[in-house]
Amino acid sequence: MKGFPLRAEDVGRRELDNGAVVLAIEYPKLSLLKVHLMVKRGAERDPQGQEGLADLTAEGITLGTEGRGSEEITLAVERLGAKLSASSRWDASFLTLAGLMEDAPRLLEILADITLHPTFPREEIREALKRKISRLLQLRDEPEVVADEIINGIVMEGTPYAHPTYGTLRSLKALPLEAPSRFWGENYLPQETVLLLIGSRPKEELLSLGEEALGEWEGQSSSSADLPHPRLPGSRRVLLVDRPDLTQSQIRVGLVGIERRDERYLPFLIMNYIFGGGGFSSRLMMRVRASKGYTYGIRSTFQALRTPGPFLISTFSPTATTPQALEEILRVMEEMAKEGVTEKELEEAKNYWRGSFPLQLETPAQVARRVLELELYGLPFEDLSLFPERVAGVRKEEVDELAAEFIRADRAQIVILGKAEEMEPSLRGLGKVEVRSFREVIDVPQ
Repeated sequence: MKGFPLRAEDVGRRELDNGAVVLAIEYPKLSLLKVHLMVKRGAERDPQGQEGLADLTAEGITLGTEGRGSEEITLAVERLGAKLSASSRWDASFLTLAGLMEDAPRLLEILADITLHPTFPREEIREALKRKISRLLQLRDEPEVVADEIINGIVMEGTPYAHPTYGTLRSLKALPLEAPSRFWGENYLPQETVLLLIGSRPKEELLSLGEEALGEWEGQSSSSADLPHPRLPGSRRVLLVDRPDLTQSQIRVGLVGIERRDERYLPFLIMNYIFGGGGFSSRLMMRVRASKGYTYGIRSTFQALRTPGPFLISTFSPTATTPQALEEILRVMEEMAKEGVTEKELEEAKNYWRGSFPLQLETPAQVARRVLELELYGLPFEDLSLFPERVAGVRKEEVDELAAEFIRADRAQIVILGKAEEMEPSLRGLGKVEVRSFREVIDVPQ
């Protein structure tokens, strides 16, 4: 790889006999090897009542193998001056190992050992659970995190994406210590695995190293049932969560967006930039902050998953101006859905994405994220080099149609975290208002 644009032919791909896929990219600028192992199953595979299991399993595979204990793994990685990390998110789990290119055989032997032969020692898993529960208890004091969890749960209700990837206090406290081993056996399968190597050696050499690491892996056959899509709400709803101690309300407005394989992904990206994803140039920022002064910051984001994901508006405002801020957000939504975007807004959004995209492929980590995303969702690698051209081809009509279809103020699901008693009377005209206590929604087991 010689820099942007990253072409499809820069990515070597080899499918092994066991179904595992090895990807390779030559990166001659550094004498480093970046190894990214992706299992195409993530937190959406958490069994009901065991939310957070995929995330615990990802950490758990690094805590001991048939030949190495936790300390031995740590020492082996440290002796090579390498870095090891593991995590799980929606749709995939990841193991990342980075070190010197000259240590490639030893690095890949460690990675293969962790992936293929984890033992999930009970005491190590117990301690990992304690750390996660402690961290989650700390997050209960961060109202912005709680607001994010609530709105995501409402928008994605009825789907496997309705819980936090890190689980809940209730689910983590109830997790059996043997659960990670079972999850690994059912989901960490060669035919669900992608191994990406980015290093200073030729692609073919990197592909051979990857094949040597995973080629002998045997696994049972896997089956993947279709995941349910989030249901579109029929009307607007307001959930008011009472936190009398807050002087700033957390405001979330939730809608359902698109899935990653949707051919309208790029027009949606452009629409979101204009609506609320474009910082100070977005409509929400210009109106709710710059014009009205109701907040210091507001944005819209969307997650495109295997299914349509959440499309969210996030902001905060003093208690006294919270109802007005929400009214202004809904007004901006209605206007954009009805009137669409201007040619000037469209060109500014296109110019931003065409100019910024190359900057998102400057480091091996950035390249890995993009390449693995395409492989995860079965999209062609040509999307990397053709991105600027395709962005330039987005038409106003496409963006306007998306705005009319997805920015539905009449179907918005709204969460406000703050002083309920002071705000509830002013919110009644915006939709059906439900008031709940903070303790009811933070999932603290008795």
